[in-house]
Amino acid sequence: MTPIRSDAAELRGDRLPELLSSAAPGIFGSLPCRAIAPNAARIENADPDEPLQSAASRMWWKQVGALAVVADGQLVGSLSEDDLLRVTAARLDEAKAEVDAAGGALRVWDDLLGRLRVADAMTPRAELPRAPAESPLLAGVEQICAPTSAGTRSRHLWLLGERDELVRVISIRDIARYLTDLYDRDFPAEAFPSAQHLACARRFADALLDLPIGAIPALGHAPVVAPLAAPGDETVRSMWQERRGYAIAVFADGAPMGICTRRDLLRALRSPFVKLGDLRAACLMTVRVKSVTDVDTLCGLFKLMAIEGCRHMPLLDEEDRVSRVISMWEAVALLGAGR
Repeated sequence: MTPIRSDAAELRGDRLPELLSSAAPGIFGSLPCRAIAPNAARIENADPDEPLQSAASRMWWKQVGALAVVADGQLVGSLSEDDLLRVTAARLDEAKAEVDAAGGALRVWDDLLGRLRVADAMTPRAELPRAPAESPLLAGVEQICAPTSAGTRSRHLWLLGERDELVRVISIRDIARYLTDLYDRDFPAEAFPSAQHLACARRFADALLDLPIGAIPALGHAPVVAPLAAPGDETVRSMWQERRGYAIAVFADGAPMGICTRRDLLRALRSPFVKLGDLRAACLMTVRVKSVTDVDTLCGLFKLMAIEGCRHMPLLDEEDRVSRVISMWEAVALLGAGR
């Protein structure tokens, strides 16, 4: 196991870079990947030949961000919300003439995606983050935060057993949940190899999660903005082109109006009768956007991400304007993993 430091509580102020570089081994270094994998969570599977629409609908009803694609009992790929966004954006570009002619009346599944199977959209096994269930959690976190060949983030790690069978999956949200449980003293002590490892991990979690967001000015990125009146094809392209997986609409004064995410796209695509007009920003967006400010702590940020599943958090300035957006993988990668 990776040695962990015991002076995390003293790493503040000018020693912030040292805290950030030490946090990942301090918090994750003594645990195996399986320690934070949800025990009761059933892994949802898909067959490579299953119609894509059927798989997308099941992802929504089961409320999962990715399906394991399994053939002959072996993991051959994964179908995620990112894959659905990618293939939708690609087909919109390929069928530009039909899109321009039909406009919002174009039928998404019948005219764009209807002939596709899961195998046509999935990420193949060779590109998936995967690891033995007993492998170090720190290495697993680094895989989840690493960029994919498409420029997105994987957000899921597939855990394999001794016979290469799929046994568990952990998501980036599971990591956020682990951090807040560790901070709140709710994470089971028996998961750690010793009381000393647990105490040190808690000290690092306390030191890091008590920091205000404003203490880390590099956290987050410039917002991806889509006008409220943006048509469906423009909304999807906005969500995909920066590889961020969302687009935010703002009022004239810069305050957040609503946000369209991959999950909102999945909600629309669950219907076999969805039309391109249903993918307009005004139809897709989630209103009453949850947000954070510089004075909120990292603990509050991670709790919104872990408990409420907020994957993209607008950061508001003193006049309630959106200054940056913090994505979940950026918050996790802050600990030094994936950099």
